[in-house]
Amino acid sequence: MMKENGVFFLDKRLSEEVPADSLGDEFKGYIFKITGGYDKEGFAMMQGVILNHRTRLLLDGRTGQYTPKRKGCRKRKSVRGCIVGSDMSCINVVIVKRGPIDLPKLTDKASDRPSVRGPKRADNIRKAWGLSKKDDVRHYVMKRVKPGKDGKKDRIKSPKIQRLITPVVKQRRKRLMKAHRLQKEKSRKEAADYANLLKQIRAQKRVSLLSKRREARSSKTSTTVTPIEKKKKEKTPKTKLVTKKVVPKTGAKGVTKPNNLASAKKATAPKSVTKKVTEKTTVTPKATTEKKSTTEKKSTTTAKKPTTEKKQPTKTETKKPTKKATKK
Repeated sequence: MMKENGVFFLDKRLSEEVPADSLGDEFKGYIFKITGGYDKEGFAMMQGVILNHRTRLLLDGRTGQYTPKRKGCRKRKSVRGCIVGSDMSCINVVIVKRGPIDLPKLTDKASDRPSVRGPKRADNIRKAWGLSKKDDVRHYVMKRVKPGKDGKKDRIKSPKIQRLITPVVKQRRKRLMKAHRLQKEKSRKEAADYANLLKQIRAQKRVSLLSKRREARSSKTSTTVTPIEKKKKEKTPKTKLVTKKVVPKTGAKGVTKPNNLASAKKATAPKSVTKKVTEKTTVTPKATTEKKSTTEKKSTTTAKKPTTEKKQPTKTETKKPTKKATKK
C-alpha cells in the first residue's frame, strides 16, 4: 500500500484521521485512523516525537518502547518520529467509519455468526447469561467445533474458566487451611518448649554460680593466706605501741591531792591507751614534771595520815619532810 499510495499518507501524524477515497473505489466512504508504523530498519513510531526521521532519546520506561529491569534505570534508544515520511515500510490503520462496500476478509463476515471469544471468568459468564451461583457455568462457555480429519470425530474446544469454584477446589482450600493451622500449632509448641529449656538452663547456671560463691567465701575464711595478701602485709609499715602514763592530778601550786597509791593505780590501769608512734604524746607542764618525784614520795607518807592543813606548803617545806622520811 505504501508503494502504490504512499504519497497520500505523507506528512500525516499519529492518531490523525484520513479519508481513504483516494486509495480506490472499494475504499469509498471509509475513514482510517493512523495508529502506528515502522520504518525500513524496523524502528517503531513514537507519539510526541514531532519528527519525520529517527532520533535517539533517553527513556525511563514511562513513555513506552523500553522496560527497565529495575527502578530508576534509564537508557538511550533510537526512536522513529510520529510524522509519516518516505522512509516508512508500513503503517498501521484502524477503520473509524465503514463504507457501503465490504472489504474482502475484513468486513464481509456475516453479522449472525456467533462470537468465538466469549467471557472466560465465571462471574462474567453468569452476568452474560443471567445465572445464579448454584448453576453450573461450564455448560455456558463459548465452544468451538473442530472437524476431524481422515474420518476422525470432531473435537470440541472450550476455554479454561477462570475463578471457577468446584468441589476439587474446595477440597484443596480445606487442605491448605488445615496445613496452615497445623503449622501454627507446631510453631507455638516449639516456642513454648524452647522457653522452658531456657528457664532450666538459667536455673542450673544460677545454682552453679551460688555454689561457686559459697566455696569462694569459705576459702577466704580459712587460715590459708594467698601470695597477694602476703605482699600487702609486707608493704604495710610496722607500728609501735606506746602506753600513756596517767599523771596524778595536782593542786594549784603543784601539790598532789591526798589519795592512796593503790587507788590511783587502780584508777589509772583501765585508762591506759595504746597509740601509734605517729600520734602526738601528751606533754605535762614543767611544774608538774619537776615535782613528780616529790609528789610521789609525799604520797607514800601521807597515805596513812590525811593532811588537815588549810594552807598549802611552800617549796622549802615540802623538801624537808622528804629528807626525814628517807633518813628514817
